[in-house]
Amino acid sequence: MTKINLSSRICGISHTVKGRVEGDKIIIEIDTPCEKFRELSCLEIPVQRLPDNEINLVKEMEKQMNHSLECTRECAMDCTGQCLIPSAVFDVCLIEKELTEEELVKTSYMEVTEYTASEYQDY
Repeated sequence: MTKINLSSRICGISHTVKGRVEGDKIIIEIDTPCEKFRELSCLEIPVQRLPDNEINLVKEMEKQMNHSLECTRECAMDCTGQCLIPSAVFDVCLIEKELTEEELVKTSYMEVTEYTASEYQDY
């Protein structure tokens, strides 16, 4: 699991972004009082379809939230362009994907399945 704590000077809010791989998905949890991300407490991104840049990740986040992350009228300031949460989510995804790939490499080299002749079946 990867965890990033953010303290933004732009909005003055502290955020926590956590991520872990479960099966073929990266599960992202965002803990923040920010109104834009309150509805997105959990984000699921397929490991094999991880967006290649932050802009595409923001589009995926908007799709899962079913609304735009652009600043709303209720928001006191236009912080969307400088918000640290999308960057943290992207970083967590990259770290988790890399850790998963490293684990697969270690597993394939270190674990060798051995069989004895009695385990083979004649067809």
